Amino acid sequence: MQLIKPSQISGEIMTLIEETDEKIIIVSPYIKISKWLKLLQRLETIKKRNLEVEIFVREGEKESIAEVVQIGFEPILIPNLHSKLYLNEKQGIVSSMNLHYSSDAKSLDIAYKTESTNEYVDLKAYYTRYIETWVHKKSQTVSIDADWRNYLNRTLNETFGRNVHFKEFEGTLLINTSNKYEIFIANDSTNKLKISGILSSREFDFTIRNKGLFQSSKMEIEIVKGKQGCYDMVWGTMSGIKSWSVNDLHPGEALEIIDAIVKFISGIEQFKRMVY
Repeated sequence: MQLIKPSQISGEIMTLIEETDEKIIIVSPYIKISKWLKLLQRLETIKKRNLEVEIFVREGEKESIAEVVQIGFEPILIPNLHSKLYLNEKQGIVSSMNLHYSSDAKSLDIAYKTESTNEYVDLKAYYTRYIETWVHKKSQTVSIDADWRNYLNRTLNETFGRNVHFKEFEGTLLINTSNKYEIFIANDSTNKLKISGILSSREFDFTIRNKGLFQSSKMEIEIVKGKQGCYDMVWGTMSGIKSWSVNDLHPGEALEIIDAIVKFISGIEQFKRMVY
């Protein structure tokens, strides 16, 4: 590997883009290049040459996603992305620098570029194992969106190792494992995925004594005491989704929603086994 001096990093990246003959790969969690004219010119040339372009950014970084869309490419989103990697079919650069105009002007970064075939193969292998997999997941999105309820059903069956009773009624999915769950999308000021599960009195009391027992990075969890003969319930809410109904998911949201549902139901089932 050859060390690239801080003042030369952006130039080496642009040279890598210029010398692409087949495919350019850009992996950068944060991207801000709307004022970076030299880089924009090179990307525009790539576009005119009809070369393959893959641009990976960190999931949830709305400004970076918008920047990529604005220049005419479709970003591929990766949760928790922190790697910075630039590859064509001949050479690769690994760097601490995001593809960010202010990084070129102000940040002190380090980078290395490949010098041998073995070094390039090693770097490409990292990309293939940890990055390229998201291209394949993305390519599956359309079919999953179209048939997401069947995909959810299969995933639940595989998770529990048995058939899970699954049906739909008036915009609500009804799932029966050893417990009953209801899933729907509420339309308030924002759309929210809502999931409910039944708790026994013993389970409810256990959760009250052990605050913070249920935790989720994607869902807000609420424990509700049943009134007038109603069951005690655990509710999961995922806010900020674009989908309006379980009958019509927004393109690209199916995998995220399936993941949230499976994790919620698996967590409740595991909790029930723990209590008893």
